[in-house]
Amino acid sequence: MSIIYQEVQPSNINSTQKVSYKNGNPIVNFLIGSQPHLLDTSSVRISGDINFFKDAAKTKPTTADQLGIDEKLAVYSIIEKLTITSQRSRQVIETINHYGRFLSSYLPYVASKADKFTHLNGLSGTLPNYEAQKRELVDFPGQTHGNRFCMNLPSGLLSGGNFVPLDANSLGGIAITLNLAPDAQVLYALNGTTTGLTEAFYELENLRLHCELVVPDSPDAIPPQGQITYNAITSYFNVINSTNAVVNFNLGTSRTLGVFMNFCPTKYLNNLGFNSFATTCPMNADGSQAGINSVIFTKAGMRMPLSFNLDTNLKDSPDSSVVDPQIVSFARDSIQSGLNLRSQVSPVNTNRSYTGATPPLTADGGPMECLGVPFDTTGTGNGEDFSTTPFGVQMELDLTSDSPNALFLFVKSRQTLLFGPTGLQIVQ
Repeated sequence: MSIIYQEVQPSNINSTQKVSYKNGNPIVNFLIGSQPHLLDTSSVRISGDINFFKDAAKTKPTTADQLGIDEKLAVYSIIEKLTITSQRSRQVIETINHYGRFLSSYLPYVASKADKFTHLNGLSGTLPNYEAQKRELVDFPGQTHGNRFCMNLPSGLLSGGNFVPLDANSLGGIAITLNLAPDAQVLYALNGTTTGLTEAFYELENLRLHCELVVPDSPDAIPPQGQITYNAITSYFNVINSTNAVVNFNLGTSRTLGVFMNFCPTKYLNNLGFNSFATTCPMNADGSQAGINSVIFTKAGMRMPLSFNLDTNLKDSPDSSVVDPQIVSFARDSIQSGLNLRSQVSPVNTNRSYTGATPPLTADGGPMECLGVPFDTTGTGNGEDFSTTPFGVQMELDLTSDSPNALFLFVKSRQTLLFGPTGLQIVQ
């Protein structure tokens, strides 16, 4: 058994090798073709150069320009949707909508502040400070190339450490598709003033996919049929705009391990005047925080898994300066399980100090509000069955004005990919 390293160019890029949402290239496809090898999914990386311009004439922004990018995500901001498909059957194995919003909560809970300075900075250019992020990534002074990156793609299949057979009798190759985010979603004015920045955009160049393939001693070593189990991520979207917010979702997953969600005012989305990836608490129209006083999680209308109301510290102490520790703890357990307590979340970035009238600029990575609930705290992988019953959440908020807030909900569930000569099947 040996390992070979493969580099794949996008299958739909023109001869200039330049890609940008602004110039009509919103989708990038990578194809790992059918071959008698096994793909090490944890080795998949996307590399390239990224440039930022403040107008259509490709003028580079300077330190004086207030053009910034979310410091939790950096280059990850450019991905709006991730889709993994079998080349053989064209069946979708995993798709994550609102990919940037997912990572806005996921990354802070699985990586520390030190990680943002070190390996994550090398992978995707992240830094835990909005001004340092702007100066290093957006204002990059290079002339011959943009800021270079080589980042992994966190997802259920690609982060599970599986070895996926690529031969014609199994998956027949894999296609990885990246839907790029609009420029106004990726970039924003740090001071909230878009004067001179309305045509700002990003441009990618020299994109490549890198991966490791395991070559078995003989083609017969690859089983003609089998199964791969992984923790998939699915996403949902809703809008809340009342003091008593009630939302219900039909998840359709039988092994639900955890559910987590983040918020921001709807006016933030795809708006250069605000950070579209800010994970704030719900906000009132004047920018004041609409704190969460109480939370109820339900299954088919019944309280579950908590048989009581989760009353936060704001209910009895409205002037509390930090988010309730229970909220942070449940969010962490819904995103990751086990003994890995690496996290960037702290009282510095989960506080009651920022407002939403302008882009909230908070130390240590920006606001990191997240609400979640775990369904598998012992690591059995069984979770809770929501295949035929809806999941619901009810929140008592201080949302006293007409201020629609976006709610992005993400479900982590155990799924199984069955493959064989007759085709593929996803068991949720």
